[in-house]
Amino acid sequence: MTFCKNCGTKLNPQDEFCPNCGTKNETPQQPQQPQQPDGMGADAVTAVPGGKKPFLGINTKGLLIAAGCIVVTAVLVIVLLCSFFGSSSKSVVKDYYKAIENCDAKDLMATVPKDYLKELMDDNDLSRKELTNDVQDYLDKYYDEYDDIKVTFEDKEKLDKNDFADYFDFEDASDLEVKKGVKYELKVRYRSDEKKDNESEDFIVFQYKGKWYSMDAMFLVAMATYF
Repeated sequence: MTFCKNCGTKLNPQDEFCPNCGTKNETPQQPQQPQQPDGMGADAVTAVPGGKKPFLGINTKGLLIAAGCIVVTAVLVIVLLCSFFGSSSKSVVKDYYKAIENCDAKDLMATVPKDYLKELMDDNDLSRKELTNDVQDYLDKYYDEYDDIKVTFEDKEKLDKNDFADYFDFEDASDLEVKKGVKYELKVRYRSDEKKDNESEDFIVFQYKGKWYSMDAMFLVAMATYF
C-alpha cells in the first residue's frame, strides 16, 4: 500500500501523481505483463526473418514449404498410379484417332503391343526406325487429307479371350495372354477441306500384360509393312 508523501492520500499502485494534491508518486508500480505462451514471446519474433511476429505463432514460410511438399507428393502419387494401372480402354480409342488425325506414326505405334511390333520387325527384317518410316508413309498416303476427326461412343460390348483366339490365330485360347477386351460402336466424323464423312465404326481394344491396345492399330501397322 502506498500513500502520498505530501498529504497522506492513499494511492493506487499505478498512480504516477496524487489525485488529491498532484504530488508525484516516487515509486509507481508498473502493471504486470501477461506471460507469453511458449514460442510466442520476444524470442519467437526474432526467429522469423525480418523480426516480424508470426501470425498466431506460426512460421508462414515453413507452412508454405510444407504445403509445397504436400502438392509435389500428391502429383507423384498420381503419376505413379497412372503408370501402374496403364491406359484405359477409351483412352486408346482417342489416342488412335488422334494419331490418325495428326498422321503421327510414333503415337499410332504406341497403341500396339511392343511384342507384336518386335514380331513384325523380326518377320520382315526391319529395324524400329524402318518400321516407323513404313507406318509414316502409309499414314501420309491414306490419311493425310483428314485434319479434324471427332469420335462419339455409342455402345460397347465386353469381349473375353475366346473372342480373340481367331484374331491372333490361336487354336487354344488358353495360350493367349489377352485376358479381356471391348468392342466399341462409334460414330466418327471425318472433316477435311474437300469432304466431310460421318461413319459408323466398330473399334476393338484389348488388354495385354496390364495395358490396353488397339486391334485396328495392329492391322494398320501390319498393312504398312507390306505397303
